[in-house]
Amino acid sequence: MEYDGTTLIVEGTPYPREATMDPPGTFLAGRIVVQPEQGKHDAAAALIERYGLTLEGRSAEGWLLVTGPDGFEMQWASAIQRQLGGRSFATLDAAGAPTAIAAAAAQAASPGSPVPDREPSAEEVRRAFFDLYEKLDVAGGLPVTLTASGQSTVLRAKLFDARKQSCRTLPHAKPGEWECEAELMMSLCSGDCDPADEEPSSKGERIHLRWDAESERYTHDG
Repeated sequence: MEYDGTTLIVEGTPYPREATMDPPGTFLAGRIVVQPEQGKHDAAAALIERYGLTLEGRSAEGWLLVTGPDGFEMQWASAIQRQLGGRSFATLDAAGAPTAIAAAAAQAASPGSPVPDREPSAEEVRRAFFDLYEKLDVAGGLPVTLTASGQSTVLRAKLFDARKQSCRTLPHAKPGEWECEAELMMSLCSGDCDPADEEPSSKGERIHLRWDAESERYTHDG
């Protein structure tokens, strides 16, 4: 990479500064906000380090907050977005800019393994669903009320498999908190029965996971 006047050149591609004037008093020097596509947070962090930029931390929304040379915010935003996909932009309004959550502060709050910059793996999602349904089974099933009759019953479930479909961070989620969706293969029955005797069917379900520093893995948040 190199700097030519107000143009940034990254791996042979020029990124000129846009011909805009920033409103006085609102320009936040050196700040770039990076919103990677799902599953590309590790790649984003590696790219930021490779280009000699500084990763400040995360916003409350889970965006990456990056600092670079003053005057090249827009150029770096364009270069990062071209490499990663997703969205990257220069922060022009200090009042509306995301508030950084410093990585050091996050680690200090969680003694043990720091929050990883990755989403839960397929195995972690699968394990979390099995833990959840095991707890439901130990508790005797899930009490439900039938809307039409008003009668109460207990649903028993047998989980055969859980295949991760996707994970996402929700607005205002803390670092290490995810909502994941999976396709479950399971059987249900009501009352005094054995769900293992029923024919399993497919069902989509979501689960909230959080990073557990003590066990160094994502676990069911519930």
